[in-house]
Order: sequence, then C-alpha cells, then structure tokens
Amino acid sequence: MNNNLIEPWRQSLIAIIENTIAYFIIFVYWEALLFYQIHSSLSNFSVWNVVLMLPVAVFAASLCGWFAKHWKLNILTEMLVLFAVSFFYLADLIYFKSFGSLVSVSMIGAGTDAITNFWLNINTTLAENIGVIFLFELPLAFRLLFLLRKGSPNYVMLHHPAVFAAAFLLWSFTAALLPVTGTEEYTAYGAYHSRYVDTDTASVKLGALPNFIVEAKSAVFGMESDVSFLPASSAAPEETEVPEIEEVILYNGYEDLDFAELGKKTNDKTTKALCEYLNTVPPTKQNEYTGLFAGYNLIYICAESFSSMAIDENVTPTLYKMANNGIVLNNFYNSFRNTTTNGEYAALTGLWPDVARQNTNKGAVSGTMGQSIGKNMSVALGNMFELSEELDGRAYHNFLGYYYGRDETLPNMGFKCKFMNDGMTFTTTWPSSDYEMLEQSVPDYINEDRFLAYYMTFSGHGNYTFDNLIVAKNYKTVSSAADDDLSANALGYLSANYELEKAMTYLLEELEKAGKLDNTVIVLGGDHYPYYLTDESYEELRGEPMDEDFGAYKSTCIIYNAGLSSPIQVDTPCCNVDILPTIYNLFNVKYDSRLYAGTDIFGDGMHIAQLYNKSFVTDYVKYDYATGDTEWLVNKDAYGEDFLNNHLNNALATVKNRYAASIEIEESDFFRFLFNHYTYKNAKQVLEEAEKLAQEDEFTGHDKAFE
Repeated sequence: MNNNLIEPWRQSLIAIIENTIAYFIIFVYWEALLFYQIHSSLSNFSVWNVVLMLPVAVFAASLCGWFAKHWKLNILTEMLVLFAVSFFYLADLIYFKSFGSLVSVSMIGAGTDAITNFWLNINTTLAENIGVIFLFELPLAFRLLFLLRKGSPNYVMLHHPAVFAAAFLLWSFTAALLPVTGTEEYTAYGAYHSRYVDTDTASVKLGALPNFIVEAKSAVFGMESDVSFLPASSAAPEETEVPEIEEVILYNGYEDLDFAELGKKTNDKTTKALCEYLNTVPPTKQNEYTGLFAGYNLIYICAESFSSMAIDENVTPTLYKMANNGIVLNNFYNSFRNTTTNGEYAALTGLWPDVARQNTNKGAVSGTMGQSIGKNMSVALGNMFELSEELDGRAYHNFLGYYYGRDETLPNMGFKCKFMNDGMTFTTTWPSSDYEMLEQSVPDYINEDRFLAYYMTFSGHGNYTFDNLIVAKNYKTVSSAADDDLSANALGYLSANYELEKAMTYLLEELEKAGKLDNTVIVLGGDHYPYYLTDESYEELRGEPMDEDFGAYKSTCIIYNAGLSSPIQVDTPCCNVDILPTIYNLFNVKYDSRLYAGTDIFGDGMHIAQLYNKSFVTDYVKYDYATGDTEWLVNKDAYGEDFLNNHLNNALATVKNRYAASIEIEESDFFRFLFNHYTYKNAKQVLEEAEKLAQEDEFTGHDKAFE
C-alpha cells in the first residue's frame, strides 16, 4: 500500500492520541485544583472525577485539527477549546469563593440582571484569588509553548466524526460502570442518575465538569422523575374506571383528606406515587400552642443574608430584643448557602426547592420559585390566609419586580405587590433601603382591622465594603457602637443589617402608635447564609471557629410577639421549611400538614433540621449526606445500637422523601389536581354547615372535628 496514503492517517491518529492525553492531564489537574480550593483536601477526590475526564478529553480532541494547511489555525482552535474549559473552572472557582457553592445549570438562566450584578460584586474575590487564577491558567501557557515548538497537525477529515462518536460511546461505557461503587443516591451512580442530588454533592462524586454535563443534559432533554424514592410508588397505573369521590373538606390536617381514594382518580405515574406517599405520612396533630395567635396580624419577613451574626445588643438592639423574646428557636438552621429565591420559596411554601436538575418549564423564570408561575400554589402563605382567614395579603420588595419573576410569583402565592419603581421609590438601587421600604409600605395596612404583610428585604446584601452604599451610610454609626476589635468586613456586615434594624425599630413604633403591637406577630428569617462574610469575620461575630458542614447554617429565625408574658424557649431542631407550618398552627390556619416538607415545631413526631444538600441534624445525630459521616449527639450506650440505627435510617428516608416529594409536587402541579377534587372550607364555613346540619337533626356527633 502507498505510504503516502497511510502516513496522513498515522499522523492523524498520533495527533488525536497525543491531544487526548494532554487534555486528560490538564482537565484532571483543573478538577483536582478546584476540588482542593473547595475542600482544602484531596482526601475525598473520587476515582470517577478522573475516569469521567477521559471521554471529555476525547471529545475535546475531536474539536481540533481541522485545518490542513494552516497549523496556526489549529493551534488557535486548541487554545480556544482549552480556554473555554478553563473559563468553566475559573467561573466555578469565583462563584464558589463569592457565594459558597458551585454553579448549577438550573440557575444560569436567572436573567441578565442577575449575571450583571454578580460581575459587579466579584472584584474583591478576583483580587483575593489572583494566585489561584494563575495556577489555573498555567497549563494554557505550557500547552501554547509546546504547540509553538512542535506545531499542531490536522486530522484526516473522517477521523473527526469517528472521534466524536468514540467520545460519546466512551462516556456511555463509563456511565455503565458506575454501579461498581454502589447504586445508592449518595454514590456516584446516584449522583449521575438521581433528580434529587444537589450540584455541590454531585460534583464531589462525579467531578465539577462531568456533573455540569449531566445537568446540562437534564436541562435540555429532561430527567425522568425517580418516584421509587417515594414509598408504595412501584405499582403500575390502573387503566380502569375509578369511582367519583363526593366532595370532601380539606381543612384540619388530620381527618378529612383521603389520599388513598384520591390516588384512584389518576393514571399519571407521578401523581399516583405522590398520593400513595402522602397517604403514608403521619399527620401533625394539634397541640397546646394551636391557635395561640389566632386572629392576630402577621408580618412575615424574608431578610437578605440575615443571620444570628447580625444581632448585637449594642449595634442592633431592636433585633436583639425581638430575637430574645417571643418564641425563641434555639436550634434553628438556615438551610441554604446562597440563592435568595430558594430561601424565599421555602419560607413561603414550606416545601424544598429544586437546587440542581430542574425539568424546566420552558419560558418560565429559572429556579423553583420562578417555575411555580402558572402552577396552583394554594398552600402558599398568601393563598392559605385568604382561604382560611379571608385575609388579603400584601407583599413588598425593595428591588425590581421582574427580578427572579417576583411580579408573577408573589401574586400567584396570594399577594398584592409593590416593588421598586412600581409603587415605591428608593434613594439607592443596589442595594436599596429596608427602612425606606417600611416607611412607604406600613401606612398601606396599619389602620386595617387585620392584616398580612410579606417583605423580601435587600439592605443586607454584600459586598460588605464601602462600595455598598448602605454599608457606607451606616458604617460610622455601627463602628462607634460595636466592639473595637472587629474587622472591616464584620463591621460592614453589621452596617448593612443596621438598615434592617432601623426598619424594625420604625415598624414596632408604628404598631405601638396604632395600638396593634400586642396583637401582631413578626416572623423574620434569613434567605441564606451571608456568603460575603469572610471566615475570619464569622469567627469574630460568632466567637467560635468556622464550621463549614453545619455551624455556618446555625442561625436565628425570629417569631416575635410583644404581647407574650414571657419568651417561649424551643430546643427542637428546625429549619426554613418548618416555619410556615408552625405559623399555620399558631394562627389556627386550617391546613393539612402532610402537604408540607416542614413540620410544626410544636408538633409530635421526628423533627429534622435539614440543609439544602440533605445533610441534617436531629435530637440524636448530625449526618453529612455527601460523605456519610455521622456525629452522635447523645450517649450511644444509653440508647443502644439498634435504636440509633433505626433512628438514622428513618431520618434518612424522611429527608429523601420530603425533598423528592417537594420537587414532584410543584413539577406535576399536584395542588391543581388536589383542589380539582377537594374543596377547601375554612373554620367559619365548617361551623356554619355543622350548625345547619344540627338544626336539621342530621348532625351525628362530629363535634370532635372542632376541638
């Protein structure tokens, strides 16, 4: 055979192999470097973080070697491919250093404004990590020098589709090997296939870039819901006619709603699985605190980056008073590391947001909150108070209404809204003043007989430097009142939250003037951890070393009522999703507890403070879901191994099922199905019907329902 024909093929294959090896080494280097920057160790660096890089390297190699007579263009192509991958890793690094987690595909489409404001706030992060950025870009420099010396040959044209196909086959083959290390959700196999694994956890198991590829595939093609995570969900849908259910009242949370019967009215696999699961969930009973605040006013606040570290007796005395009176939650965890819209969704619905592989409603706003647009959200705060209490809710936010789609999501959850430039104006825009928001909104409702107001604040947003106009405005006042040895970052955080302090001081004064303070409950919790706070500032304000696993999430949620004779101390482990069911119980709102991922903190049963990544804390144990590490909080010998293992397994199942059910409830629009078959009747309607039946001598001993 003519050597002139064979030689180009041989040179092409050599070039492909050499490029693949070079890319593989560079990509693994980047993965390891990012992993070390996040975890400060390579001890949990998975073998799959390396193995899955091979098909990625082959794919990258297939994109090169196109130009037969222009070796410089081949070099340019290679460098563009490498730069694109390096940009991914640098973006992940900067995002993590700024916000405390990796970039999830589901949140990339949050909008151009979110991206713009992100870039406005990373200057400090870039400067602080210039050395690491140099280490990330070093392989590009070495590769460029190598190519300039040796040149970059082109491939035989037929090799391009062949290598491209080889990359996909190798990826599929590698994915097929994943069960070798187990198939549980916390394994690499589970991280690859499960709809319910967060980005950070999945990146530990698979690698940041491979996981990004999996999430991108899910975003484009969808990912089938694995309803096997829900009990009794394996039964096939019945294709038979099902009986009609006569009208049933949904109101009191533990007697009337029959999920077993409801499940017979659908052949949809997910909806049927949800009905079967909800039928197994033990409902929360009424308790001694049921109706403690019945008939009161409610002001419900989701505060930007608020945490227990914003509370200082000298700097923020009003917040200090509120946090140490009323109902005091001594074991509260803020579940979210970042992303306001996730914390806001949990606060308003008592359900978990999807933090990774969302099957998106195309055209809707990114994130679970945005995806709720157009869905039935009857169980959300505003809608439930309207149904149960016949009370219209108002919502306020001191930024633009279209940001995160709040001009659509909040009305869908039962609120009449005002936003920046839509009912309110502010002297600053990023961030704007919480105090100015309260000044412009409190007069809307303060003189009403009864009211419900919801606020999403903004002043606490970072950076906590003088570039932040709220920080700059309050810094002198705060620094004169705070401890002398606090760093600028810590003082900046307190300065940002001093605007919330002024807002709460104004609110309490206006309530007292109107004679409404004693019969008003103020709930104030953070949307997420204050991720712009440095570890050093955390230690200054908290007075203890930084604990990334759980300590960073330990926080405060204020449930304040001035009319209580003494504080109610609660040591129950709880988190964001537990607040709404607790409020419903305290206000005697008629709700079904099984429809929520959270639990009334005064109710019976297991209480779990769960984090976004499914790590959790109970009265007995702290469990790290990503690593499987267990820290027992009790004397193990006093309880016995069987009891503790049973407790841990029950907690694990509960955490997984609540998270999976939350995602499927919204995605399947389950509440629309539910309310198409069940009628919500509030307490007044139920009593009226009962009295009517009693008058007709048809009332047959249902007094128990009204206890």
